[in-house]
Amino acid sequence: MLAKILKDGGNFLILDEPTNDLDLPTLRVLEEGLINFGGSSLVVSHDRYFLNRVCTGILAFEGDGCIYYQEGDYDYYLERREAREAAAIGAAGPSRNPVANLATKSSSPSKPRLTWKEQRELDGIEEKISCAEADLKGMETLLAEPDFYVKNAANVKEFISGLENRRSEVDDLYSRWHELTKKQSG
Repeated sequence: MLAKILKDGGNFLILDEPTNDLDLPTLRVLEEGLINFGGSSLVVSHDRYFLNRVCTGILAFEGDGCIYYQEGDYDYYLERREAREAAAIGAAGPSRNPVANLATKSSSPSKPRLTWKEQRELDGIEEKISCAEADLKGMETLLAEPDFYVKNAANVKEFISGLENRRSEVDDLYSRWHELTKKQSG
């Protein structure tokens, strides 16, 4: 039914954990179908990579009954949430109790700064991410070709394993980039 709606048209989809029980090629087809879908879709998923690929906005149900909407993908939503939380902590200001202020000041470590090695890593990580994403996109394009399985029948498992490894590498690079930029900004 989903394939029929994506093919024939419709203007609104509600999908609850659509990536469960899908193999990699089918997941890829679903991603491409949603990316090219002309209507709106509401997707509930715990698959972070999938959300980053298909979402243009995140409606998050946060603690204490708060509902928050953020344009962009899931990673951008996390960045903005951290910024909101930091701003809320900063807005609370220092305690009026001078003893509490002294305890806070003495227990908080100095801001960590990047080492020379980390700075060099940060300087080159965007290029590494770009290359890894280009490789991943090339692999995904090959996988999406209609005759892929005919041409590569003997190597499908190795190819899909390599594709998953490349996706994991891209995620790791983004995590490291986020960690380094967070440390750099203090």
